Amino acid sequence: MRNISRLIAVGAAMSSTLASSFRVFDNTAYTNTSVGYGSTNINWIHAYVCNPLTEGGTIPSADVWKAIVLEWNVYPSYPLVLACEVLYFTSSSTAGLYLKVMSTLQTWAADVFPEGQIIGWYSLSRNTISSLYGHYQELIGNYSNHAFFPSAYTFSDSISTWNKSLTSVINVINTINDTLPIWPYIWPQYHGNYSFIPGDLWQQELELLEANRNLEGFVIWGGKNHAVCNDTYQATAALEPWLNITREYLDTLYGVYGGAARKVGAQLFN
Repeated sequence: MRNISRLIAVGAAMSSTLASSFRVFDNTAYTNTSVGYGSTNINWIHAYVCNPLTEGGTIPSADVWKAIVLEWNVYPSYPLVLACEVLYFTSSSTAGLYLKVMSTLQTWAADVFPEGQIIGWYSLSRNTISSLYGHYQELIGNYSNHAFFPSAYTFSDSISTWNKSLTSVINVINTINDTLPIWPYIWPQYHGNYSFIPGDLWQQELELLEANRNLEGFVIWGGKNHAVCNDTYQATAALEPWLNITREYLDTLYGVYGGAARKVGAQLFN
């Protein structure tokens, strides 16, 4: 029943094809490579854009915000992820103000992009305390074409620790709303020292994401922030094991080169 309700929710927000899909989104910006192989477009407004505009719970003008959305919504109709990382439901003293800010930004974004396009807030589910789940539910009610985009980054070599962390945030999401899509963000670099993670660990993460019945896919992030992906990492990104592992995984996942697909959802790039 739970999986059926998820599909119904996605179908209300996207096309019937996307509704039945397991999507792997490419949100990377490494200067010398992209994922391809059936991965899907996604839109992202970075924290360095959003944070200065919303610091202290301020609301930018409608014209300014709508212009930003139009600039960053490069792939109209594909999901838009808002990484406003100062707007978290972690304190009752700011929650009401932040709810007003985020609801306003959602409404204005919906004014300028295609009807039905999904909006989600990066890692808000990891940064909402249990007493404020109702605020997140109100945010969803403000714009119901919604999805969850929790972070699922790698902090150590322990796949068990990584999976427990993912399970924990999924449990939070299911308490808030168990009908909307969940697309976690993964990253082929460690969150901390920013070196690329070993190929076998990356492979295990991909397999666990696909096997998790709570998920409709996932997002691959990387190369967006020079502070954590400097010239050294950029220069080696295409040579690290994660890229070929990801492409081979997508090839077999979607049957890109003629094999039997395990999932529907491939978007082939020309």
